[in-house]
Amino acid sequence: MEDVLWYRKPLLSDPVAILAFEGWSDAGNTASGCIENICGNYDVEPFAELNSEGFYNYQMRRPVVEVKAIGERNFHWPQTSFYSIEDYKLKREIIMVFGEEPSMKWKKYSENISNTLMDLGVKRAVTLGAFFGQVAHTLPVPIFGVSDDPTFHSRFNVLPTNYSGPTGITSVVGHDLRKNGIETSGLWAAVPHYLSSGAYPKGIGALLNKTSEILKIDIDDSGIQSEGQQFETKISKAMENSQDLAEYVSKLEEAEVNIEDSFSEDNLVEQIEDFLNNEGGEF
Repeated sequence: MEDVLWYRKPLLSDPVAILAFEGWSDAGNTASGCIENICGNYDVEPFAELNSEGFYNYQMRRPVVEVKAIGERNFHWPQTSFYSIEDYKLKREIIMVFGEEPSMKWKKYSENISNTLMDLGVKRAVTLGAFFGQVAHTLPVPIFGVSDDPTFHSRFNVLPTNYSGPTGITSVVGHDLRKNGIETSGLWAAVPHYLSSGAYPKGIGALLNKTSEILKIDIDDSGIQSEGQQFETKISKAMENSQDLAEYVSKLEEAEVNIEDSFSEDNLVEQIEDFLNNEGGEF
């Protein structure tokens, strides 16, 4: 059985690639939100998908059944899809890879993605990730970067990282792309840990802007910027109703956070979630 299922093969000239994966490396739906934002601006359908058989444990990640009509059911399986955008306004063609972190066979999974992108002529790529950190939503989103280029961090004003420890499929795929000669930058946004419920529009906007700069493409982020402003307005209202939250954010702004503070960080998360829910949903 083929690992890559092709629906069509786009004819592209020097495309770049953007990759993001749901799961461990997608705090606040920030990485996946970037792909969804780009796709939302275009009428795109996958031109290829990875066969999910062999990469997912269906007892851990069960398929979802959808009843369309009496006697008609659709099953939605975990999937990794390839999309292409060919629009002169972007300045160049883009391939996007978007999927759920697999349960097993990560090496083969990464190899399939690398081979597909090489087959399509991709020479430059950006992988997107996000993690929860002790950062304030009122400050610019910290963006960390991984690259083999020694000038990368200074040229694009991203923070270096020396992280060692457990990792996700985003890092594994990025490493495999570099190993196969694709110039790959890894971008990671730090998301406020007290905003762990729902998407973080400000983080999505920051990753989109940095991706545009690195790949030299024009991505329309006006929609997500508007969502970010509305989101910050709601959080500001939550701070007005919680002295603990306001004091905690102030300490984050001053980089004086102490985990032994008298109030509970978990309680702050609950306060914000309750406030957002009472305000009529999340962004």
